[in-house]
Amino acid sequence: MGNRAPAREENARPSLREEHKRLTRERVLEGAVAVFGAKSLVDVTMEDIAWAAGVTRATVYAYFPGKAEILQALLARVYDLADEVYGDLAAVPEWTRRDVRAWLEGAVARWRPMAPVIRVLTAAGGTALGDADRARDRSLAAHEHYVKLLTGAPRQWDAPPAEARQRALMAVLQVESFLTMWLAGGWPVETADPVGLLADAVCHLLAPAMTGPDDRPR
Repeated sequence: MGNRAPAREENARPSLREEHKRLTRERVLEGAVAVFGAKSLVDVTMEDIAWAAGVTRATVYAYFPGKAEILQALLARVYDLADEVYGDLAAVPEWTRRDVRAWLEGAVARWRPMAPVIRVLTAAGGTALGDADRARDRSLAAHEHYVKLLTGAPRQWDAPPAEARQRALMAVLQVESFLTMWLAGGWPVETADPVGLLADAVCHLLAPAMTGPDDRPR
């Protein structure tokens, strides 16, 4: 009995170390976002990132060999968020306009903190993945996944499969482009209800899979 507690404590140590490593990695990425947002990519050094993150240069290199790998990690953040956001919509049992609007409001709330990262990646361009072919392939694979989320079982579409896939892709691109331009690009939205207008556009594209009445305010 007396020997079990130390064993449990010893077994807990790796998880604590892993959590420390995760938090340190996040600090490095947050520092990188701050520096990339203030200076051009070419001018940023690993020393700059270390200073902004409050760690040593050796610590930065322990997690990332260079700036390209940092940009790749930031891009992975965006893809992970998009995967979660579209997964949330796919998990809604029945799509009504009220449901889509509520989902979009949640997407805006989650996308807004990602705006600085998106600005950094936009400024970096294709550098984020090293070459155009790799960037294209990753984008295609990600969007194929989002389309499958929105068109897969048990979702019922009153449209041929090819049309359902195109509508789902167009809805995804509508959301991505508007939120990116608005939240990250600083587009001056002047309408009283930008999320409501976006919901109208998305619902139009998803119409063959929508259920329930049109609950737009009259």
